[in-house]
Amino acid sequence: MNAFDITLLRLQQQCLITPQHSRPGELVAWMGAVQAQDYAAAKWAIGQRLTTATDTMLDEAMGNWEIIRTHVLRPTWHFVAPADLRWMLKLSAPRVKALCSYNDTRWGITKAVITKSQKILEKLLRNRQQLTRLQIGPALQQAGIVTDEYRLGSLLGHAELDGLICSGPRHGKQFSYVLLEEHVPAAAPLSKAESIANLAQRYFHSHGPATLQDFAWWSGLTVTEAKSGLEAVKDQLVAVEADGKTYWTPPMKSTKEKPTVFLLPAYDEFTVAYKKRDIQQLHINGNLAPMASLGPVIVADGQITGTWKRTVNKKDISLELQPIKPLKKTHQPALKKAIQQYSAFNGLPVTIK
Repeated sequence: MNAFDITLLRLQQQCLITPQHSRPGELVAWMGAVQAQDYAAAKWAIGQRLTTATDTMLDEAMGNWEIIRTHVLRPTWHFVAPADLRWMLKLSAPRVKALCSYNDTRWGITKAVITKSQKILEKLLRNRQQLTRLQIGPALQQAGIVTDEYRLGSLLGHAELDGLICSGPRHGKQFSYVLLEEHVPAAAPLSKAESIANLAQRYFHSHGPATLQDFAWWSGLTVTEAKSGLEAVKDQLVAVEADGKTYWTPPMKSTKEKPTVFLLPAYDEFTVAYKKRDIQQLHINGNLAPMASLGPVIVADGQITGTWKRTVNKKDISLELQPIKPLKKTHQPALKKAIQQYSAFNGLPVTIK
């Protein structure tokens, strides 16, 4: 097996080539978690992996808590399924807090300040209140808590990691926060070992083929913890060798697919969920093409072949495609399909600059 085979199999397992789910919650549960600090990008990341989806559908899914947006796994936002939120928080919160401790000390975010802020948040949000940062900040300030942009974000992040709050529906362009216990049903707790095994099962089945190091990076676990998770689910997986590395994947056949093209958003799981990302890079004359950022990328047959950006106008969306290497003629039908899918998702015609 070579790098080309691996990236094609990843497209398959990530439900890009053949979507298997009709609801956002089902897809997010399958993936384990979907990185979501760029909200618009994360909606498109989920949308193109569903059988049919629209931007509004994803807003509604978050607004009715079918998917939850909160800080979990690594120190950034992710979408997770409600049934998975509590055990994932319990597993990942201690390590995420440790990673944030340097800035907390720098900004004077002590345990006492965190406790005080959370008591205030609980009172503010009780009885299913939905409040934005612009509403929460002044209330904390009145209690003598400093809330410049960094400190407020850190305090809200701690409240998310402690399972007190999560993101609620948007109010205009602002996200609201709600009490988690009032909106997310309780679920049976898992032991640490069960949680690690569960996370490993989700990751390798939805992101494979992937290495142990990839799983450790994506999950935020230590390599030792990640290895214990892999060991727990190894009987469900097969090992494949490529470029001197061992990749783990559920049993599946590498089939010859028609040419594929995807307009993947910033921080898509296809690009961000692996420690080593050069496997997706395009090779030109035997050399790796310049690495595209974690912004929006054009992916043809599993290889990053360029970048793209959009401009949303009143009546349409303009897409500017910036290829590293021009697509082949055989890829043009797949590109057209990708553009049509993006247009249908947003409910606006798309023009190419």
